[in-house]
Amino acid sequence: MPTSATPGAARVTAPPGPRWPWEQIRLARLLARVPAEGLSLLHRRYGPVVRFGYPPFRYVAMLGPEANRFILAERLDLFRWREAMAFLVPVDGETAMVVSDGDDHRRRRQAVQSAFTARRIHRHLGIMIEEFAAELARWPSGGTVDALEALRRPIKRITVRSLFGDQLDRADELGAALDTTIGYVNLPVWRQFKIDLPGTRWHRAKAARRRTDLIVNAEIARRRAGSGRSDPPDVLDVLLAAVDENGAPALSDLEVRDQVVSLIAASYDTIGSAAAWALHELIANPAVRETARAEVTEVVGDERLTVEALNRMPYLDAVVNETLRKWPPTSVSTRKVTATFEFAGVRVPAGSMVLYSPYVTHRMPELWAEPDRFRPERWLEGKAAPYSFVPFGGGYRRCIGFVFATQQLKVLLVEALRSVELAAEYDTLTPFGIPALHPGEGLPVRVTRPVRLPVAG
Repeated sequence: MPTSATPGAARVTAPPGPRWPWEQIRLARLLARVPAEGLSLLHRRYGPVVRFGYPPFRYVAMLGPEANRFILAERLDLFRWREAMAFLVPVDGETAMVVSDGDDHRRRRQAVQSAFTARRIHRHLGIMIEEFAAELARWPSGGTVDALEALRRPIKRITVRSLFGDQLDRADELGAALDTTIGYVNLPVWRQFKIDLPGTRWHRAKAARRRTDLIVNAEIARRRAGSGRSDPPDVLDVLLAAVDENGAPALSDLEVRDQVVSLIAASYDTIGSAAAWALHELIANPAVRETARAEVTEVVGDERLTVEALNRMPYLDAVVNETLRKWPPTSVSTRKVTATFEFAGVRVPAGSMVLYSPYVTHRMPELWAEPDRFRPERWLEGKAAPYSFVPFGGGYRRCIGFVFATQQLKVLLVEALRSVELAAEYDTLTPFGIPALHPGEGLPVRVTRPVRLPVAG
């Protein structure tokens, strides 16, 4: 029996969508460049539920806060992640949470959750300060830097150090291997040709995956043997110490490997993109930049940053939230439909691939005044309506690393605001990427005053 999301609906129809081949071709071109913009166009033309594409790439888009609520919280039983997120397996692994469903997902999430409490994340503040300060110190006064690529370095190192402590001496090698596999899975699905011949992207991605496994598995074996535990425990220690109700290890070595690698990959891609957009918005909005800098100066000055100080900067929080609204880390996400249901008066059949989009929701004018304008003040005026702000998803599958991500963004902004002055070396930025949007041509910026690092306390 179909499951109804709209009790009492007078008439149930098939989802509307583009009818003619030239419409589909024009839409496919836009979706290939910026999927979120293509979905925005569909929403404006056809409403909250839209069908598009041709087999095997046939989709139904469900857009807006009510669709978000339905997919993320109310009817999780109607959707599966595994088939929708299978493109991430070459990097994240077969047992990563993002490709898990049902009992396997709940068990793995429970084991990982304790490593990502706010208290544990706060312990990594020193690592974040050290890495961002060191990176900014390398930016030459009067020179030009691609901030997108530059910021990915400290973000990657922060994640690796938080996961493995300072005992993994192959962190840069691990990061380089992950770069290759992440580059492959970030290609549109229709460009991911799995041809295992020397010189092909798939061949390089598989070789990089093997190098990643060698490094991570060696560290897991060393910890299992009783060597190298950190004090306080790092994330890997917590995962290896997790036990089930019978006292047995909660995660196998393969599961530990997949959770660790997927956390690194997600941080590299999503936090790196959000960091670049945050700097872009500060450059593009001088009044916002100076208001944020004044708050940083008043609260922390040249002293070493603390968690307590971060908690006393509401305008900085608003800048981060506004960045995540305008440029959500996951612009588009996918689910596989397991049972036919009705939503907004239309029928969505089992077997469909459903898309939802934080990017589309976050720019709907009926939800956000002046949605294309970067205005942090909106976050000081009141809370967002339920499911209208979903940068990290929602419900019990909300991204487990959202506190880790937002703390990194705050630390970066504090260190940047008090140590460098940046100017744009670009005219416009073109968003690009699946699922995380980043400036397609990078973020070239000019450093216009000498670095002045905070005093370490």
